[in-house]
Amino acid sequence: MRVLVTGGSGYLGSVLVTRLGERHDVTVLDLREPLNREVEWIKENIRNNGRLENIAEDFDSVIHLAAVVGDAACNKDPNVAVETNYIATKALAKACKKNGTQILFASTCSVYGATGLRYSESDDPQPFSLYGMTKLVAEKDILDAGGIVLRLATLHGYSPRLRLDLVVNEFVRKAMAGRIVVYGGKQLRPFLHVSDAADAFVQALGTGSEVYNVASENMTILELAQTIAGLIPCKLGVMEQIVDKRSYVVDSTKIRERLGLEFKRGVKDSVEELKSALSNR
Repeated sequence: MRVLVTGGSGYLGSVLVTRLGERHDVTVLDLREPLNREVEWIKENIRNNGRLENIAEDFDSVIHLAAVVGDAACNKDPNVAVETNYIATKALAKACKKNGTQILFASTCSVYGATGLRYSESDDPQPFSLYGMTKLVAEKDILDAGGIVLRLATLHGYSPRLRLDLVVNEFVRKAMAGRIVVYGGKQLRPFLHVSDAADAFVQALGTGSEVYNVASENMTILELAQTIAGLIPCKLGVMEQIVDKRSYVVDSTKIRERLGLEFKRGVKDSVEELKSALSNR
């Protein structure tokens, strides 16, 4: 297949592009040059909607990762968040529909909000953040274009373009510095290794239009911190103040059964690989 990956130079994209390149002809659309120099590169801002229609017609499939990711980043500049996560996605989905190009969309489990409930894909999402809302409204355009929505859990693990602001990766870095501080701690959260996320897109490529939850583990933030502190001995502090209110459990039975996706890595694997990577910095 000829596959375009928007945001292919980022944290997930850098892992996914290498994986896709083993089977397909891959092009990256991103403002940053991809680390994998063997793939084609289109230096373009996803918000340049006028370019999207012409670009989409050149590919069999588009994997749309480009986004303003996370509550903090979206709240910093709400206008850019809406333009990127919703308006640009809507334009890209329209272009793919017109050209008969399959589109796969990286959505988020943040669409489920802060209820503390267990969610399957048939349950109604209840986003409370701008990030979750922009992703949820964009899902409708993806599905209207016959596309696939992957609601990703909080990612973690090593990537050539490493992010240390994700909670698992951040806790590992803090554990190595000697202390993890947990705010609240009872919030339930789903987690997903970045390599398993890449596998999910590879498995979904060429399949029918669906919404899938993609999460390998569910645990509280305190349980996460305790797991990491058990592997990297450090001090563990708990504050009553809750900074991030998101709380939900995600059921990923559907993607396991429909696409045969196997989750091969967990939080403990990430701790070991990140510990090694950060020690060598």
